Amino acid sequence: MAKTRGGAAARSGTAGSRGQRPSRISATVPAVYQDMISEALENDHDSIDRPPKRRRTRQALESHIEDAKKEQETHNEHIDEEQESEEEVFEDVLPPAAQTVYNSDSGSDWDDDAFEDVGLYSDPFQPGLGGADGDERDEDQHLDLTLNKSKEVPQKTPRKKGRTFTKEDRATHLMVHKMHLLCLTRYLERRNEWCNDAEVQRILRPLLSAKDRQWFKTNPEWTQFRRTESIKKGLENANSIWLTNFKVNSRGMRRAYWDEDVSDFVLPPDADRVLDKSDFKRAAMNMEGSRDTGAQLFCALLRGAGLDVRLVCSLQLLPINASSSKTRPPPQGVSTARPVTPTTPTSDGEAMNIDSPTSPFATRATGAPFSARRRLGHTNAADYHIPDTAPPRRPPPPKPKQRRIVESPYPVFWVEVLDEAHQKWMPVDFVTATVNKPSVFEPPAVDAENTMTYVFSFEEDGAVRDVTRRYTKWYSAKVRKTRVESTEGGSKWLRRALKFYSRGWKTDLDQIEDIELQTIEGREPMPTSIADFKGHPRYVLERDLRRNEVLIDPHEIGKVAAGRDASSAGGKGKKLESVFRRTDVKTVRSADGWYRLGREVKVGEQPMKSRAARKVTNNDDEPGDVALYTEDQTELYEAPPVVNGRVPKNVYGNLDVYVESMVPKGGVHLPYPDAARAARLLGISYSDAVTGFEFRGRQGTAVIKGVVIASEYREAVEAVIQGFKDDEWHAKEERRTLAALRMWKRFMVGLRIKERVDAYEIEGEEKEKVDEYIQDDDEGMQSEEYDMDEAGGFFPEDDGGGFVPE
Repeated sequence: MAKTRGGAAARSGTAGSRGQRPSRISATVPAVYQDMISEALENDHDSIDRPPKRRRTRQALESHIEDAKKEQETHNEHIDEEQESEEEVFEDVLPPAAQTVYNSDSGSDWDDDAFEDVGLYSDPFQPGLGGADGDERDEDQHLDLTLNKSKEVPQKTPRKKGRTFTKEDRATHLMVHKMHLLCLTRYLERRNEWCNDAEVQRILRPLLSAKDRQWFKTNPEWTQFRRTESIKKGLENANSIWLTNFKVNSRGMRRAYWDEDVSDFVLPPDADRVLDKSDFKRAAMNMEGSRDTGAQLFCALLRGAGLDVRLVCSLQLLPINASSSKTRPPPQGVSTARPVTPTTPTSDGEAMNIDSPTSPFATRATGAPFSARRRLGHTNAADYHIPDTAPPRRPPPPKPKQRRIVESPYPVFWVEVLDEAHQKWMPVDFVTATVNKPSVFEPPAVDAENTMTYVFSFEEDGAVRDVTRRYTKWYSAKVRKTRVESTEGGSKWLRRALKFYSRGWKTDLDQIEDIELQTIEGREPMPTSIADFKGHPRYVLERDLRRNEVLIDPHEIGKVAAGRDASSAGGKGKKLESVFRRTDVKTVRSADGWYRLGREVKVGEQPMKSRAARKVTNNDDEPGDVALYTEDQTELYEAPPVVNGRVPKNVYGNLDVYVESMVPKGGVHLPYPDAARAARLLGISYSDAVTGFEFRGRQGTAVIKGVVIASEYREAVEAVIQGFKDDEWHAKEERRTLAALRMWKRFMVGLRIKERVDAYEIEGEEKEKVDEYIQDDDEGMQSEEYDMDEAGGFFPEDDGGGFVPE
């Protein structure tokens, strides 16, 4: 410390002598240093009086830190003595010890000149950094920074749970999924019609030369291999020509996502703008558009060349199961980041923008010269020439770059060309530049822009085919779970939806393709993931069985790894589970469940499975187990027959007819509302038919629909029921007639009142000449043809047509 203070004193003396003997300085200092000193004096008159400080050595810094530690220990001991001397002892919680860091301007011999470029504070009144008043400056010229640890413990933010969907939400998602499928199928059918347009094909015909078209003309006498290779060569040439001439400048169809709030949705600026046929023709003339439009135009080009071509599309539908983890990504080309505005700190706790030009930590601009003060003491200062103060030129604004279209590397639209030699369809795509390689079309599951769930192909005549199995590797294990077939009745619904676009019959080529797709599905390997076995149509694990399913005579066909086996050596072995066929799984039901399906359990059968019974609310007894049986353990239920016209009844006075097979022999079920009334009227034996139960809340109510009677009384009961219908019709007509007469009566009374009121004469008013118009209208009706006694369809009355004569 003494050495440092002595150095400071020496510098003070040097500064004082410098002010007393300017002539000596002028004689010894070179001219370039004098120019630098004068420049510094003009900028800061106060700072030139203070000479540059000598850097403190490492030993001085360490001794300074030791003195600070001793001071802190002495201060703590003094506090302890004061606390012990107090009469009342309080248990105080002291704040954590402050950490003091001494950052002086001194350094060791290893420092570089690069540290001279950092200027922390430019305020001349900062304490300890040199200010206007030299008496208030710290003699040691060091900076004390105190870092206190925050007392507040940061609270962990609760993890946001995903939304749970109700039964109504799942039904809504399924309905929207079906509607989306119908809309996109209609959209694809309309684009397929545009590909058949003769004008579009005429515009695109010059792209293929006569030599290129020659590859598509095969000779029937050639071998199958030669004919196929000729078409492949022509398709490769057409693919190269299309890649060279067509320009992609917009985005096509992309993967669809669920979003709860669609108010902030913005259509990407580079979205496809082909909305009608005129835009489609314009895209054909300009040879530009989206990849989807390019594939459709490519289909029109090949159809114009005389090939049998299909337009294929991978429909990008909203998923059936809306997962909360998959949300709509931000649209491309639309910025979602908020602009950051620099803030000026008003207190010690506020943040400071260190990139602001006003920040004390702001670095100098690139290319800006150092100040004269910073150049003092530099080794190459003698070679420095003061540059001009002209500001540097701003760089020219960058040229706007063309927006890059971000799309999936896998196509959404492509074409299929018929190979007549082998009676197969060859996929062709200009995006992947492939011919007859269907395995390269399926995108991975992590692709955020494309997914493959439904792949439909439209032929030239508008017939549609589902060819998803041709392009997917795990159709049964993964893809089928995302389709409508995985829901109840989904397969039937899809067949009805596609029937609208079918021919109504299958050609020989369609039958060959069906066999090909079934073969592809049959060659699908066994899944390697545990999750893929759930709901698989061919394989099943015992863990995935439902409550009403059981394995009957299971035959193990393989094993799958199901995690680590803790019982193995080192706990690193794999636990294997057996895999069974789906055909070995049978559905089991209770005896009451089979009874409602018209079957009863055979005598002596043992249950294949048992489950806990549901606890009844009003019964405090412990529920037992319910025995479950398979269909093979049951037989058709036979009700007691009808004897001598008398229908059997159960203890409740009715008969269970859940299915038609439960009707007793010699009887017939009449499901009419008035059947019981007719049977009572005829006086024959009958029994109410219970066809099911209706559950409202937790109470079940029997649903009665019609009656069961003896078959010989069927015609009589039906005749009486028809008589009830006729009587009801006549009663209804009579009610209508009475209602009409009441309306006519009201109308006639209104006319009488009006005529009576119009007959009054009031002074000052002229009488309306209505009789003249009536007489004129009746002039042509005085012939015998209109001479009737019925008075306009009503019977004549003696009292003047219904009015009282005056």
